[in-house]
Amino acid sequence: MLAAFYITYFVFASYFCNVAQLTPLQYADGYRSSCKFHLAGTFNLILSAPHGDSLTPSDVPDRTPGGCRRPGKSCTWWYNDTCLDGVRCETTTVQDYLSDQFTENVAAELNNTYGLKPFVVIGKWHRKKVDFNREVNEATLNYPAAISAHQSYHTNLENAINQIKQQDGKGLLIDVHGQGVGNFTMVGYLLDSDLLNRDDLQTTLGTITSIEQICSLSNRTECIRGKTSFGTILEANGLGIAYPSTAYPKPGNGTFFEGGYITRNYISKINAIQTELPYDMRAGTYKRMNAIKYAHALIDYMTVNNILLKK
Repeated sequence: MLAAFYITYFVFASYFCNVAQLTPLQYADGYRSSCKFHLAGTFNLILSAPHGDSLTPSDVPDRTPGGCRRPGKSCTWWYNDTCLDGVRCETTTVQDYLSDQFTENVAAELNNTYGLKPFVVIGKWHRKKVDFNREVNEATLNYPAAISAHQSYHTNLENAINQIKQQDGKGLLIDVHGQGVGNFTMVGYLLDSDLLNRDDLQTTLGTITSIEQICSLSNRTECIRGKTSFGTILEANGLGIAYPSTAYPKPGNGTFFEGGYITRNYISKINAIQTELPYDMRAGTYKRMNAIKYAHALIDYMTVNNILLKK
């Protein structure tokens, strides 16, 4: 009993010591401080956090008016469209509060504990000015400065991906988001809840996942919700409930975000996963400890799936 106490004590002491000593990576700013990036990565991981910060340049119009759908046509997206002859298409502008700081702490932990620096791209403009996780028209309402900001974010992502492709041949892109649906993590592989709710994921082979380089056709159930899945590994590192995982294989009928533009756009070049983190994980009392655990989970995941490569 006493031995167990001391083991627990030293584990928590180690965590708190690491939290106190987290040293951030050095970042450079993108176009008009719309994003910041660290491209001096030393291993084949990219962290992306598009929705966490809150800068609101006054000369860039808000995206809140949305687009316009005219009879018989799809939505168009123009900041100066009065849409008098159509109906408005809604835009999403909610901030993923502190997902940017969480991502920075994950990157710092990877460097401090493992000596591994990920590539990192983090949005700084508020989502109501530009949405880095949407295609450029919806993301910017075609306002020139917002287009330049969007291009800056994705140019840096592409530069990171190209470095990894040239140096390592394979890697992992993690897109970090926040959600307020519940106290659990959604792990997005581009499989929606209807597909994930099936008993046998081999029946979903008609839908491409975002981790096809990891997930062979013969073991989709294992790599999506088995022992080697990211959701199961997050849970094993003490980060609460994750969908899908071995313990929680099906998200049920509630809201589930399977992955957005960033995840879809780059899967021909790199494995990609979107994680939607609950508020308490990224912004609660133990947010920095959670970032440490998340970093450990990334190393575990990349190791067990044979994609961890270092310079």
